[in-house]
Amino acid sequence: MALIDEVKAVCDRLAPLGWRDLLLNVTGGQLDMFKPTSAALKTELTKTLTAIDRTVAGFADFSLSGVKAITAGSPANSLLYHALASPNVTAGLSGFPTLKEVETVENYVFGVQPPTLGNLKTKAGLTGSQRLSVVLFAYEYRPARDTCTRRQADMVFSRAGVSRVGTRPARYDARNRGFQAQVADDPFAFRVCPARFAAFLAVQKKGSDITVMRARSGDNTRDFWVPMHKLFNGTECVAGLNLQVDLSAFHYNDKIRRTRAITLRMTRVPTTAPFQFSTGIAELSTDAALGAGIVMPVPHPRLVEPATVNGRLLTYRVPQGQKAFAALEPGAVSGVDGSEIRPAPAYVHARTQVRNGALIDLNNDPTRPDVNDTVSTGNYRALHYVDFTGDGQVSASVPALAGKPEVAAAVVPCYSLVGAPDFFTAAGQRELFESVPDDLWGVPPVPLCDTRLPANLQMPGNGFSPSELTISAVVPLLGPAPTGVTIPQSFDADRHSCLPDDCAGVFAPGWDVSTDRTRVSGAQVQHLAAYGLGSPFPEDTKLCAALSTFWPAVAPDASRAMSPNTGNPNLRATIAPLTDEEIGQVGALPWDGVVGPKIGTFGGVEFLDCEKFLHVDYVKNALEGRFTPRLTTQVSSEEYQRRMEAMAKCYSIVGDDRNLRFVVSFRTVSAGDPELQRAQLDTSTVLTGETYRIDMILGGEDTEQPHPSDFRRSLLPIQDRQIFLVSPRTDTALRKRANQTVWSRV
Repeated sequence: MALIDEVKAVCDRLAPLGWRDLLLNVTGGQLDMFKPTSAALKTELTKTLTAIDRTVAGFADFSLSGVKAITAGSPANSLLYHALASPNVTAGLSGFPTLKEVETVENYVFGVQPPTLGNLKTKAGLTGSQRLSVVLFAYEYRPARDTCTRRQADMVFSRAGVSRVGTRPARYDARNRGFQAQVADDPFAFRVCPARFAAFLAVQKKGSDITVMRARSGDNTRDFWVPMHKLFNGTECVAGLNLQVDLSAFHYNDKIRRTRAITLRMTRVPTTAPFQFSTGIAELSTDAALGAGIVMPVPHPRLVEPATVNGRLLTYRVPQGQKAFAALEPGAVSGVDGSEIRPAPAYVHARTQVRNGALIDLNNDPTRPDVNDTVSTGNYRALHYVDFTGDGQVSASVPALAGKPEVAAAVVPCYSLVGAPDFFTAAGQRELFESVPDDLWGVPPVPLCDTRLPANLQMPGNGFSPSELTISAVVPLLGPAPTGVTIPQSFDADRHSCLPDDCAGVFAPGWDVSTDRTRVSGAQVQHLAAYGLGSPFPEDTKLCAALSTFWPAVAPDASRAMSPNTGNPNLRATIAPLTDEEIGQVGALPWDGVVGPKIGTFGGVEFLDCEKFLHVDYVKNALEGRFTPRLTTQVSSEEYQRRMEAMAKCYSIVGDDRNLRFVVSFRTVSAGDPELQRAQLDTSTVLTGETYRIDMILGGEDTEQPHPSDFRRSLLPIQDRQIFLVSPRTDTALRKRANQTVWSRV
């Protein structure tokens, strides 16, 4: 079937769902997507439109250069493609395109006037023996605010794509043009979130010649692969050729093998599962409704599982040595960018002892109440756990291009990460990093797109070059810069993003990827690698969550959900607080299964009663299915920023080291809240916009006291309790100390 026939089928289905009226309205009646024949539709889609109303909702960021429904080779200048692919185009519509339908129109953009290889070589600026290359990219069509130029809605690309594990199959949300992690009927389930890849003819350009998202120092002289023409099946992609694009994907998990081989110094570690495995991680989707190039993580009943070999539990002997976090800690050295080099997992779960086939939970052993001391003493068998994260590569074979003088022989694969769940799918790492002042962060949350390191050079069948330092950068499609000079209005998409600007960087290392190094041509080369993260990943998750907004766009700030003695007194303060509901002080949905602290009376004195950091076990909570994305995935970047600004105001008022403060309660209050109304009357002040109630005490780790009846819990004395009502939009805050009845303005 010709591409235009497929496009017609898409238009015919969508036309009565509001799309025909929408496009007629946007173009002043010039564009009618409902035509009786494919030939008539092609004429309609390729004619010049003399008027486009960009005040219609969702079209404010459509390219100012776009004057056709379909502009050959330019998705951003194609009005029909923008309408179908943009998550901002929703008003007045009763149905939305499938991802396959978006792909159909996308392919037609590149195939409406099939170029020759010579045309493409000329467009790329190549001469003589210089050649194009077949290069794999992860990509998305985004609103203007999330593109490289921010001047128009556009495609964005990276040589690294990120998908995420889960317990349920993926769900494509057609309205938002993306995938969602939540499961409507089960708040404790996680849907897998895939990444989208495609092969493009591409060329290398210096950073000075393109608009790199968040360009770094030195990028002007670095090489970036830049896509120019998408490759797809059939005769309409490249003139004179019948293409068959066969994609392939490989992923592996090497955590247990490396733990045993490197950390425990074991020899002859098998490369079979669960030591190292490459099945059950992610595969190319065969779902016709999703189209081609979807790398789909394999859902599993639980996020982690006990590791077994031939039906027997897989254990290791915990070595003796002082531990900081009640885990096996391999140690690390500093890399070139300050990140930690990790040839094995950073932290390995060590709190499930296996004795004579029985499992002993060391977190709950009253005969050994100091779990960190027990793990430090070591000399017992601990259970390995396996997760289903990993990294790998996506590649392609295009036989019709083999031997063509205009195209290099080698196909350049794309780096594919299969990461832990993202608890903040509505908030992006880059957005937060750029919108919140540096001095508010405990550690600056640099997004992965800023990293300048090659992909994992040690994976089996490695196809990556150690010289490609820009593999996680985000770049545009090759072409002229947008004509607009102002930033148009656009809105963030509430969906999973598979590109590195929405992912965590690698400084400690990251939530999504770590770093290692290997010797290449006699020199040590640092590279990205997933196996340096916790084994299993929840072992790392607890540390990231408890240490002061360590990875804000993926890991919730849990520093107020458990005792302050985390082993890192410099990263103790709550920076981006979770609400009382999000940590289970109210309701029944704590995001991590850990119910937040509550005030109780002991010996006639009030204390804050909280779970002890070292005894909180995220691996156990993952096994029991106690994690939930239900509430955190509803937090937008704007809401996240407001929370941080509210906390910053409180810290500026109390004036001492913010690490000495503990947040007892954090919640939003409505305009009609009686306490807010009383405070505003007392102070003759009106707080506008979102208003938060923040209850805090003195609560540094030096104040922590043992619980009288539960060694797994700690008590914090209620000292210098202050309650604040704060709005980020208002310069002043309202405060009431515990021994006061009248509110004051501060």
